[in-house]
Amino acid sequence: MNFFIKILAIFIIFSTESEVFAQLSLKNIFLENKYLTYGMSGIYMLHNEAAFAQKKTGNSEPSICVYNKNNELESQYKLADFTSENNVNQTKLRFLGLSNTDKYFLFSLDCSQPYRNSTTCTYYLGTKSGKIFPISNASQYFPTFSSKDKYVAYVKGNDLFYKNLETETEVQITKDGEWNKIINGKSDWVYEEEFSLTHVFKWNAQSNKIAYLKFDESNVKSYSMSMYNGANYPSLYTYKYPKVGEENAKVSLWYYDLKKKKNKPIKLTFSYEYLPRIYWNGDEIVAMLLNRHQDTLRLVAYSLSTKKTKLLYEESSSTYIDIPSGVHFLSDKSFFIISEKNGFWHIYHYDKNGNLIQQITNGNYEVNRMYFVNEGTKELYFQSNEGNATETSIYCINYNTLEKKKISTQTGSNDIAFSPTGDFYFQTYSSDSIAPTITLIQTKTNKSINFIDNIVIQDSLRNIPRKTFFKIPTKNDTLNAWIIQPKTSDTITKLPLLIYVYGGPHSQTVVNKWQSSRDLFFNFLAENGIAVACIDNKGTDGRGSTFKKSTYLNLGKLEVEDQTQSANYLGKLPFIDSNRIGIFGWSYGGFMAANCLFASNDIFKVGIAVAPVSDWRFYDNIYTERYMRTPEENPKGYQAYNPIALAKNLIGKFLLIHGTADDNVHFQHSIELVNSLNEANKTYQFYMYPDKNHGIGGAESKFDVYNKIFQFLKENL
Repeated sequence: MNFFIKILAIFIIFSTESEVFAQLSLKNIFLENKYLTYGMSGIYMLHNEAAFAQKKTGNSEPSICVYNKNNELESQYKLADFTSENNVNQTKLRFLGLSNTDKYFLFSLDCSQPYRNSTTCTYYLGTKSGKIFPISNASQYFPTFSSKDKYVAYVKGNDLFYKNLETETEVQITKDGEWNKIINGKSDWVYEEEFSLTHVFKWNAQSNKIAYLKFDESNVKSYSMSMYNGANYPSLYTYKYPKVGEENAKVSLWYYDLKKKKNKPIKLTFSYEYLPRIYWNGDEIVAMLLNRHQDTLRLVAYSLSTKKTKLLYEESSSTYIDIPSGVHFLSDKSFFIISEKNGFWHIYHYDKNGNLIQQITNGNYEVNRMYFVNEGTKELYFQSNEGNATETSIYCINYNTLEKKKISTQTGSNDIAFSPTGDFYFQTYSSDSIAPTITLIQTKTNKSINFIDNIVIQDSLRNIPRKTFFKIPTKNDTLNAWIIQPKTSDTITKLPLLIYVYGGPHSQTVVNKWQSSRDLFFNFLAENGIAVACIDNKGTDGRGSTFKKSTYLNLGKLEVEDQTQSANYLGKLPFIDSNRIGIFGWSYGGFMAANCLFASNDIFKVGIAVAPVSDWRFYDNIYTERYMRTPEENPKGYQAYNPIALAKNLIGKFLLIHGTADDNVHFQHSIELVNSLNEANKTYQFYMYPDKNHGIGGAESKFDVYNKIFQFLKENL
């Protein structure tokens, strides 16, 4: 069916409903979390038996409950019955899982986040006999047990420690850690943000050595933010932030020998700028290496027995190489790696010397992640978007014969979480109309047990406007898109349209899955008479490297063209008012929204940019140089789609929002954009959120942000 006819038919059905009402409110979405669904959070697998544990609260006393693979309660440990020597309120402890032998429960208390993705807490261990004790005398990062639970290692301050749990002796491994200078066992800000790397130490299988990374930030330039907090004199928060073209931390690979009580540096015989991953493979420490341009990736193995380094894997690109989502080593020291060297992310099998055994998956689809490898049956479980780039499915493949079978059966978004023993897994499924359902499945028999269904939430939202998924034709391609149409009895008045955009690398916003709070905001807008659409432009994930890497060296150009052409297309729909089209985005999406409004001012009437990048020269070097290289190498790319340079073209209405304590996209971006708008004598609205970070966190703040956006749309769209 022609899309125009299909969308008009849906519009007529909505229009003839006898009763139209609004169900959603900003209060019940953001303040009350009324439609929050239950998921896998708080469920932890046991390591040595087919069982899992959860912290249960509800009407009963908080307890740790252990269930077998049939979801039958096997044991229960009431937190109120635990005893401690330092009067900790054990009922407030957050349960984080079990140790490698399932001997200890791991808990946390009094946590804080220095950066967005790493957490420092006071960590406690609990025994099944009912005792709770702190791991150390100060807050720590990343408590990690050795294989037999004799030791637990952690980072305290900027140094690496371990504790002998049998003798209760703490050993300090490194002693040179210093804030904004030397970090041991923990990544710096930019590795954490751009390589998703936080915890950078690993036990070997014998529990007698720890491999770790050392970051020397001494020569990295600092960035400072004023923190107000209602004080008479604001404090200054200063941390190391390497911007484009600037010097990075010097990262080196080390290991600590517990028997010899010595730290030893490993001299890698290959040059590198970045060291984003480390692994143990038998007696070898494997390091992933990237050059500054991020167009050459290597896996290099250092043997502790021979003291020699060998190349296991090498890949080069004419553009850039993303960090593989999976590298998995087998007992024979061969390994699987996910690579997009043939144009799509696929799984490859290499032997212990780096020789290709065979390509495991192939086709015009993307493998997103590997879950579990059963070496006995030669089965590998993975997730891919085969058949539909907006959906995910689960597959199992025999990595010898390449016989593949599909595990998931429903269309939408599928994910699984395996138990360490491989006896069972949890499968999570959702779609735009089906709330997350979690099923416990036994691997050998395929016996399934309904675990969570969220049916109450699903039923409570059955009358909200829904997404329609479709494709938009452009000059050189078709783009995946969705639209949410208001249910209205008015068949004459044309509707305003808001386009939501992110549009950057490593993103995909047109996905068939259940509503997040942001999605519910779009449903709320539809209930209030504003149609909402979303388009995945060139440069986004899910459709292969040619589509994704087409924006290389020119961030903003093709993305703005795609969004503009899509707005033109949608403006021709019979129920859309082409003179009332707006665009909204956050972070990279803010960069996109500002550029679309400024560069296509005859198409977009309003633009809303939250925490936008306004000039790539102000952003961190790992992210920016991956896609743009440096300003010296690519001056035209940095200037062409630059909101600061284009601000003089503003004609419509512009809303700008930013948190002053944004450690990711600095408040500086909006200040410089405001300066450019002022110099061009432009009128705009600007709201700042003191001491708020990139996500402008907190329920009250989120409510206020989206309320301001809604009021702006009501007044101007």
